[in-house]
Amino acid sequence: MRDNVIVLPRSAQARPSIQRLGFFVRVGRNDHREMLDLIATGEQGIFGFVIDAQHVERHRDLMTEAKSKNYDLILDPKTQPMGTVGGHNAGLAALPWGLDRHHQASDFDGDKARAKAAQIVEMAVEHGFTEILGPTHLLSGPNDQWLRRDINMMRLVADEIARSGVPIDLIYSLALPMDVLRRRQERLALIHSLEDAPCDSIWLKIENFGDDASGEKTCAYIEACRDFHERGIPIVGDFLGGLPGLGALAFGALGGMAHGVTIQQNFKASTWRRPPDGNGRAPARRIYIPQLDLMLKKETAQELLNSSPRVKALCGCKDTHCCLHGTRDMINHPARHALYQRAREIEGLSGTPQSTRAARYLDEKVRRISDDVAAVAGISGLEEALQGQLLKKQGGVSRFRQAVAHLAEASPCDSIALAPPRRAAGG
Repeated sequence: MRDNVIVLPRSAQARPSIQRLGFFVRVGRNDHREMLDLIATGEQGIFGFVIDAQHVERHRDLMTEAKSKNYDLILDPKTQPMGTVGGHNAGLAALPWGLDRHHQASDFDGDKARAKAAQIVEMAVEHGFTEILGPTHLLSGPNDQWLRRDINMMRLVADEIARSGVPIDLIYSLALPMDVLRRRQERLALIHSLEDAPCDSIWLKIENFGDDASGEKTCAYIEACRDFHERGIPIVGDFLGGLPGLGALAFGALGGMAHGVTIQQNFKASTWRRPPDGNGRAPARRIYIPQLDLMLKKETAQELLNSSPRVKALCGCKDTHCCLHGTRDMINHPARHALYQRAREIEGLSGTPQSTRAARYLDEKVRRISDDVAAVAGISGLEEALQGQLLKKQGGVSRFRQAVAHLAEASPCDSIALAPPRRAAGG
């Protein structure tokens, strides 16, 4: 009888759902219009938008539209830069929990801490945020004076959320230097301390790590992230992009990533540690060349794409859903192109069984980029500065490829990070 039975495919509702890896966008001061345009296209690869507290009024239209389309809205209270001499500014001072100077540890003691927690939750409730990045600070290690206060603030914020009666998730934003994350004893001490911190997920914001990280540093990051899995909540890499970020997803170290619009794909806090010089300017848009894992200035990208028909054919966007007019739209609409391409990269990993994600990442991403960078770097006629940049990238990607290939052989993905839930899925 079995030979005569035809097994029909299960309906979509009956099939096991794929755990989609998370992707969140940090919205800069002037990004709201382009994000509104992106939402209007029905983009579903983005889980939510991180809004800086000082820009809440400026991004009101974006927030309204995003929430109506079931994107998460995440409030960043900006306490990390507010606690440093170089990160504090007039815009942050004007926040309800701001001061005319940078925060000091004693500002988070007793009634002052409770007042700040109440003010942060009040803003989140008033503006319809679905999540809050906890009011934490950049740490120097497990003995930092901020750690105890940060954990207490997480408790106070959780209490205020419960008192409000509004369902808002709480994220622990753990910001610390890469060299601290590397040291396992210090890392385990931090993880142990965080056991008492109420939170629905942990976002790792690691100084001196991001899209420009070497293969060796990326492997160290992946190994370190696995120690956080025991908490049993989603782990997200913040200020993270490029091959290192995608690798952390592919190897199961992270369940999601967050970064800015062509910027903020690595975290450096050097400017926070010194007084501001008064020359702060908004960074210009960069052009994402996924075939080379490069973010280039507009002029450099144009130079590259115009250098030869071969380069244009290799590096130009051929996805008409992304760039209808090819390279012209890449240059003229860099935000749309960069976020669309990143969302597709993450979706590609999500749609691959975990058992083969690392292999696919190595073969279809790392190896291909390594080969393409070598091919473009060898083309004659490029400007000297651009050719030098490509040659440097070629050497870096080659070493990166060797390091992550060794990690795949030597360290199987026995521990897999939970991915953050999608608001659209949960209603």
